[in-house]
Amino acid sequence: MAVYTSINKSELEDWLKNFSIGTLKNFKGISSGVTNTNYFVETDTTKLILTIFEENKLEELPFYLDLMRFLASKNFPCPLPVINNNNEYLTLIKDKPAVLVSFLLGAEKESITEDDCCSVGEALARLHTSAKDFSGKKKNTRNIDWISTKFNELKKRLSSSDQTIIEQEIDYQKNCLTDGLPSGIIHGDLFRDNVFFHQEKLSAFIDFYYACNDHLILDIAITINDWCSNSDGSLKKEKFDLFLNGYQSIRMLQNSELKYLNNALRLAALRFWLSRLDAYYNILESESVSIKDPNYFKKVLLNRQNE
Repeated sequence: MAVYTSINKSELEDWLKNFSIGTLKNFKGISSGVTNTNYFVETDTTKLILTIFEENKLEELPFYLDLMRFLASKNFPCPLPVINNNNEYLTLIKDKPAVLVSFLLGAEKESITEDDCCSVGEALARLHTSAKDFSGKKKNTRNIDWISTKFNELKKRLSSSDQTIIEQEIDYQKNCLTDGLPSGIIHGDLFRDNVFFHQEKLSAFIDFYYACNDHLILDIAITINDWCSNSDGSLKKEKFDLFLNGYQSIRMLQNSELKYLNNALRLAALRFWLSRLDAYYNILESESVSIKDPNYFKKVLLNRQNE
């Protein structure tokens, strides 16, 4: 979530003519994140979020939007894409795909408690179980093949020690057996800035644009690495335990998942180390963008290798 594509009021008003949402009162760019352009949009009747997709092609996007609509129909708290007067929820603005979604109460929580981790674990299990009947299919494009390709692209920019760490972990992951692990729809990016809290209660998951089909334990690992880690990358046991308690209050993990969990934690750390390195070295120009520290996930990976 960032601002790469600038729009003015008249451009937005013209685009909004296709929607029955009232008269534009205010709009403002949202600077957090690194992938898409986002604006807060307020009319005289409602509040919405406009997302302009900077990298995704038009044909890639219905999967994510259909998934959000499906989850919303199951009463899962997530953004609901808004349909325009032509019965479409995906159209172009400045020649880029764009969507309006519902504005949800809440915000990222700055200070995370053990109880918050339990709530996130429970909600993630609800997502996994709610999405089991969703018919859409999408391969995880940030898998080990993507990691290997991205590493080869970035290799010359990295220190020899970082190259060794990444090469060895890629080799390790390629030899991990995943046969029989439960699969389904995963969020794929459930970091703290993608979970809203309102009045101290979890209110929504947002930013489903890395959702895909993959092993459910990978989604769990991605979430644990962000929600249950100390600043040095080590696991905070109390948060880790309560996250798993919350998750398993809805969906019990299989023995195969528990055995694979540390491998998944390592894979998730490797994936986000590479994606942050990619963002750091190849960031698109924008008027407002936040860059996250790649080395945090290096620390997470090294810790997981020793746990």
